[in-house]
Amino acid sequence: MIHDNKRLEMKKQPFLTTDIKILSSVTGRILGIDYGSVRIGLALSDINQQIATPFKTIFKLKELDDIVPAKDIGGFVVGLPLQTDGTEGYIAGQVRLFCQRLIEKYERPVCLIDERYTSQYAQEAMMGRCMRQKRQQQVIDSEAAARILQKALNMLHHK
Repeated sequence: MIHDNKRLEMKKQPFLTTDIKILSSVTGRILGIDYGSVRIGLALSDINQQIATPFKTIFKLKELDDIVPAKDIGGFVVGLPLQTDGTEGYIAGQVRLFCQRLIEKYERPVCLIDERYTSQYAQEAMMGRCMRQKRQQQVIDSEAAARILQKALNMLHHK
């Protein structure tokens, strides 16, 4: 019986996965993250987990301490920067370490999503807007996070 209880406890613990199905059990909003060594772009899902919206750019994990409870975050989607051939490099390893810190600190599930080219697409999309270059640099990370999160939401709802 003790063995079964331990297995049950392990099942309940948040974990890191590339399986989008983990998000189907998440209640509340999902926070999309475009992790960078200098800046961390954030995007929020709506409460129904259908639409991703750019939120803000932060510089330290600690800045999430107020955001996670205030925005009722139930889980995270983090962009995994794969190389063009689909393999993981050094930066992907740094993202995985960041994800482990997210799980330890906030005890919510984290889903990794291939983020290849999202920053490039976000930058191209922003070029059509009348926005100064300096302002574009300030919001590019949250735009990329929104693209990562929307990709995950579309996969979750099979769009």
